[in-house]
Order: sequence, then structure tokens, then C-alpha cells
Amino acid sequence: MKIQDHFLKAVSILIILFGYCFQGCELDNYNAPDATLSGRLIDSETNEAMPTQTPNGARIRIYEFYNNDWSPQPYDFWVKQDGSFENKSVFAGKYRITAEGAFAAFDPIETEISGTKNLDIKVTPYLRLSINAVPGAGGEVTLSTQVSRSANAPKIRTISFVCAKTPYADKNTFVKKTDIDVNAVSDDEIISKTYSATLTGLTPNTVYYVRVGAFANNSGSHYNYSKVVEVKLP
Repeated sequence: MKIQDHFLKAVSILIILFGYCFQGCELDNYNAPDATLSGRLIDSETNEAMPTQTPNGARIRIYEFYNNDWSPQPYDFWVKQDGSFENKSVFAGKYRITAEGAFAAFDPIETEISGTKNLDIKVTPYLRLSINAVPGAGGEVTLSTQVSRSANAPKIRTISFVCAKTPYADKNTFVKKTDIDVNAVSDDEIISKTYSATLTGLTPNTVYYVRVGAFANNSGSHYNYSKVVEVKLP
């Protein structure tokens, strides 16, 4: 009898445990995120996509509205190098959307997301940079730039000239880089000048990708960039 009692108790415990397992499965049975948010960061002055770096450049931050309140924790994802962004794993619903990068803060955008939502976000970059690239003999390329700034831009600290073996050239991805410290130079003087640097020690008869970046003081250490230019050395 004792053995039978123990057996019945064991069976009862197993039934209870299976019940909890099925209960847990039922509670976690949510629909997968199937909405898409895509778009671009658009320069409010030029109406062109704003160049950045990826990752660790500009990022999109979305806050979901649920239980009659905004989520305190955002869901972040990076903007691509060309200023575009896309996230294919968003739950359908109402969101508050903002972004962080080398541009002035703006009021969050509130919108519904379902299916595929395309949203271009206008921003005011701190800086805008031109780029001119002249390949030279002996494995070198000379880059030059002119910098313009928005009225509310922080102090310009650094101008960087970078060269990489892939189109993903930035302050973190390069084979050659030259930084010019302009911290002691007034912004008025900086924007009135043309800055240049010659990057040497490259391989002749090789394709490289070059770019200019500049840092205007901001807490996120975000850089503004020129477009990327392909250069073939003679």
C-alpha cells in the first residue's frame, strides 16, 4: 500500500508539472513582430540623406505606447552609412520616435506603425563637409575639405581624413588616417579655410575609399562626415 501511495503521489506531481508547462507555453504565445520601419535622416537644408557611420553613428530610438503610457525603455537601432535605416522586426502599434547623432535635437515624432512604414526624419547636422580627392604617384592620395556649420553647432574640435579598403570608411575603420586638431582655432576661421592632408604609404594600382569627418563637441562623440569617394591610385 505504501508503494502504491508513493506511486500515486508521483503521478499527481507529474500531472501538476505538465499543467504548469502548458500554462507557460500559452502565456508566451505572442505574435512575432512583423512590421517594418524604414526611412532616412534628411538634412533639413540640403534635403539630401545625411551621411554617418555604422555602427556607432546615428541611431533611431523608438518608444512603444502600451498600458496607456510610453515605455521608459527605448528600442534602438543604427542608421546606415548613407543615412538610411530599416528595422523589419517591429511590433505593430503606436510609437514615439526620435534619433541621436551629430545633429540638433528635435521634437519626437508620434506615429502608428503597421505593415511597412516609411518615415523620413528631417535633422539639422552640426557640420557639413565637402571632399576632394587627388591620387598621387608613389602610393599617396591628397584629400581636401571645406567645413560649414549650423548656427547652433557646438565648437569644432577635430577634422579627420580617412582612407579604407572598403566603402565603410570612418574614424574607426581605416588603413590610414590623419587628424587635425582645431580646438584652438575659432569656428569662424575654420569655415573660412580649406583643410587638406596627404595620406601616404598606400599600395599603388589599388582602389581605396576616402572620406572626411569632423567632430563638433557633443556628449555622444558623434562625427559629421562627407560622402565616401572611391579612388584608384596609379
